[in-house]
Amino acid sequence: MAEIAPLRGYRYNQKVVPDLASVVTPPYDVISSAEQDAYHRRHPYNMIRLILGKKDPGDTEEYNWFTRAAETLRGWREQEVLLRDPQPAIYDYEIDYHEPSSLSKTRHGFICLVRLQDFSEGSIRPHERTFAATKSERLKLMCACNANLSQIFALYSDPAELVRGKLDKGREKTPVMAFADETGIRHRMWRVTDSEVIKGVAALMEEKSLFLADGHHRYETALAYRDLMRGKHPGKGEKASFNYVLMYLSSMNQGGLTILPTHRLVGRLPQPSLESLLSAAGRHFEVERFSFHPAGKDQALETFLATLHAAGSRHFIGLYAAGAEAFVLLKLRSVAGAHAWRDHLPRPLRHLDVVVLTELVLKGLLAVDEKILSDERQVHYCHVDREAVRLVDSGAYEAAFLINPTRVEQVQEVASAGLIMPHKSTYFYPKVINGSVLHVLDPHEDVSL
Repeated sequence: MAEIAPLRGYRYNQKVVPDLASVVTPPYDVISSAEQDAYHRRHPYNMIRLILGKKDPGDTEEYNWFTRAAETLRGWREQEVLLRDPQPAIYDYEIDYHEPSSLSKTRHGFICLVRLQDFSEGSIRPHERTFAATKSERLKLMCACNANLSQIFALYSDPAELVRGKLDKGREKTPVMAFADETGIRHRMWRVTDSEVIKGVAALMEEKSLFLADGHHRYETALAYRDLMRGKHPGKGEKASFNYVLMYLSSMNQGGLTILPTHRLVGRLPQPSLESLLSAAGRHFEVERFSFHPAGKDQALETFLATLHAAGSRHFIGLYAAGAEAFVLLKLRSVAGAHAWRDHLPRPLRHLDVVVLTELVLKGLLAVDEKILSDERQVHYCHVDREAVRLVDSGAYEAAFLINPTRVEQVQEVASAGLIMPHKSTYFYPKVINGSVLHVLDPHEDVSL
């Protein structure tokens, strides 16, 4: 079961920081070096100083960007840049945004504490791989700051939207936060402090499993931190704050969820030529070309992308290579024998486009090994199809492999089966921002309803 609890969160003092758009950031793992510099310049109280501080040539084990983040957090609390809410709350959250297709949506969710559970317990379920180096860095930051600086994004099933109904009725009339960020996404957040409403939401959530959408590294880091703190404070009970983690929970049954595709770009094709790749692909795929002359390239791209997006239940992989005069669509054959390559895979994984691309095309036809696939210097990820094409045209990459997005029901099926998708299989959009609510972990403070 999922055990949730309210928290007395730390939030920006809007008398000190009236423009919240100047201090919030997306999660650390989608921030480029140039964006990191820009966030540092944007405002002295920007969250970047906590989640992704700058390294210094003189850094040591004793003094580095992790310890500077801890000093910054302590200073902001002492200077009342961050203020703690006077009573425990769940934070009801709405986001208005546009998909890349310009469709307008509103995503509903809420921020709370969730009791940490090992994945073997079965109530909190991952779907993606994590990397040891990233978890090591995040653990150093968490140990220095003793805080949850950002929320982990998780999904739950609630077809009748009972949780949503309780939160709508229980939240305060006036939002404690309302602003548009630099991308135009509108954020609104209300406190829910009524103890009966909170208990009602907690009772509903007890029946549910949570499916990690974004923040797998942070969740596993929180587990490691919990275990360290249990060793340091063996007398503390199950309600000690380090047994919980800050999460943003969202119903997977609402219309406001969006998963973007994660296209792969490679710097160099291992095959001698594009034609040799397509020849080898013919065993498994129907190969359709969308040829163009320079003047007709835009129209060919439109037709190619429309066909890719109309795959339905079929598995289509798009391919565009530098110097080619055609966009190529690989359509997985449905004839007997064409699917022998996936017989060893668990059934929920067989029907994912990202698995077809990873296992059959990249590993099978191109012989790209796992080490290269895990190296973002060699395999780049992009979520906008036209941007992927532009990057190939710019000369930055030799080829782009385009796929359709993983569906939320596929995430649920894979996670429920205890399976793991390839790296970067999902991109839930928009990302949950850093800077709405922070949770400081005090080993001497218990969590309670």
